[in-house]
Order: sequence, then C-alpha cells, then structure tokens
Amino acid sequence: MSTAMQERNTWSFRRRIRIAATALVAVAGLALAGCTGTATAPSTDGEAAPAELNDIVVVSFLPLQSFTFTPEMYAYSSGIFEDYGLDVQLQPVQGTSAAIQTLLGGATPITRVSTVDVMPGMESGQPIVGVGTMAYRSNLRVISTEDNPIESAEDMEGKVIGLGSVGGTSEKMLNFALDEAGVPRDSVTRQAVPVTSATYELVKQGQLDGYVVSLDTSIGITEQNADAVSSPAGLVDAPERQVWITTQSNLENPERVEEIELFLAAIKEATQEIIDDSENDFANVLATLRDSGDWDFAALNDDAIAVEALKTYTSETWIDSTGAVGLLENDEDFWTTIYDSYVEGGLLKGGADPSAWITSDLLPAN
Repeated sequence: MSTAMQERNTWSFRRRIRIAATALVAVAGLALAGCTGTATAPSTDGEAAPAELNDIVVVSFLPLQSFTFTPEMYAYSSGIFEDYGLDVQLQPVQGTSAAIQTLLGGATPITRVSTVDVMPGMESGQPIVGVGTMAYRSNLRVISTEDNPIESAEDMEGKVIGLGSVGGTSEKMLNFALDEAGVPRDSVTRQAVPVTSATYELVKQGQLDGYVVSLDTSIGITEQNADAVSSPAGLVDAPERQVWITTQSNLENPERVEEIELFLAAIKEATQEIIDDSENDFANVLATLRDSGDWDFAALNDDAIAVEALKTYTSETWIDSTGAVGLLENDEDFWTTIYDSYVEGGLLKGGADPSAWITSDLLPAN
C-alpha cells in the first residue's frame, strides 16, 4: 500500500460522514444560500487536510449503490476530496433528467450523465458543457439462460426483452445496438421490469427471453444462478459515454470554475488510485469503502462481485481502450461519431457541431 493511500485510509476514520440525506428542496436551499468557502490545493507535505473546506453539493442520477460510482465514493471516503479543499455532499436524485434540471437550476456545479440523455438538450440550446468523460463504454449487460442464450444483438430478434423503463437510457442503447446489427427495432418486444436479480425468475419461466441490467447486477445474477448467461450483446459498443457536465454560467464564474477544477482533479486522482490497486485485487480500495461505514449495498461486501466489477470498470470503462485520450479527457472525434449516430438513429436533428459542447480545459494537466 502506498504512503499516500495509507494516509488517506487513516484520514477516512477521522472524517465526518457527509452523505446528504435531505430532500432536493434542501439542496436547492443550500445553493441559494451561496455556500462557498476558500478552496485549497492538496497538501504535499503530509499535513492534515485543510481546516477550512469549500462546501459543494454534487448530485448523482442514481443512489450510490453500485461500483459504477466508485470514483466518487472512494474520493469521499479516502479523504481525497478533503485533500483538494472540498467538503462534498453526494446527493442522489431520481434519474438523469432530475440531475440535469438540478444542474440547470444552480443547485449543483457538476454532475455526470449519459450522452444519450444530455445531447438532445445541448442540441436544443441548453447551456450545458461537457467537462470530462467518466465512462468510455456502456456497462449494460443482457441476462438470459443457457437454454435460450442472448449473446448478440442478432439474438434478440423476435424476443421479449425486459428493461428498467420503456423510453429510458437502456432502451435507447438497445435500439442503437439493434440498428448496428441490422435488426429491426420493432422485432423486439420490450417490457418494463424491475432490474434486479429476482427478475431472473421471469426469464427462467419463459415470460422474458432476457433483460437488461447493470454490470454489478449481472455479476450477482450469474454467481447465484449457474444457468444464467450474461452478455454485452452489442450494448457496450453502442454510442454512449458518461460525461461530467456543468453550465456555461458556471464556466463564467471564477469560484465555480475553481470548484469544478478541484472536483475533477480529485476524481481523476481517485480513479487512478483505483486502477493502480487492481494489482492488489482492489483490497485497499474495498477496505476504505467498507471501513468508512459510508456505503451500504450488498455487492460491496461480496469479494467476488466487487473484484470482477472493478476489474471491468478499470480495464474497459473508465479508460479509453484506444488510447486516443487520457483519463477523464473528452474525445472530440468520438463526440462527432456519437452525434452522427444519434442523428442517424432519429434522436437528434443534425446540423450542429458537437465539439463546441465540450472542453477538457478544466482537467488537471497530468
């Protein structure tokens, strides 16, 4: 374990629990109150975290009960946010639409969402700017059975597929995967179902041919059911990225810019430490999350699920496998590719320059 990680693990036992349990109204009230402080760069001489921290609220589109949010959770519990002079409250809201509206309303300086959910607003003129990329590939999986496996988009033709919601992000990704494979969208019947391990019973009973779940959930299902099959089924290659976004007005506010820069620097450092800990099967990261007492979800305490999920995130999701860009950096060429795919798929109108919607200028230099 590195000295820096040891120091952060020690600090995580002393820190105050800051997870916001208040309603969104309280978040908005906090923003209106103008809670700001003096942001301080991280100490390099081994001293304790700065006494005065800058309070910010960061909303997430789902509860932080999945390893997809490990960078935020680890930065929080390890003390990395404090190292960067930030007292971050991580506030879940109900979905990406709520996250975007909270950002536009000024109650949070930054949030992360899917490109498929934010680019329609960008095209229509919403003053949103992508300032970093968190996930370079989708982490969705299709669960089916050994007797009736779905291992590609072509396998879904004529099938009944369960989704968390009809019209949501998962269905949009499903449509793009079908388009790429040349499978007619209307050849696949969609059914809204709970995206939990219990829904696998509907697959075994033949009421569903398969259903779309997150990576974490898919690992748990295959661990619990020997006959379960988990496959990307073309979804990981669908045109989508998860991006950190802010507003144009925030970029015109020096205090907000400093907050965002420090937050992104902390997230980048946390992500790199998680990647580096892969050599240790993430023992240090998992110990930090578990010992902090900040997080409570079943997969966190299951070593097999935790390690497999984090291996996928660190090797396939949080890094650009092509090597075209560095950690958290936006790729202008890929944004153009995504945009063209969304136009072709009928999600966007076309005629805009998506490179104007992003910047990597707020990311740390190295």
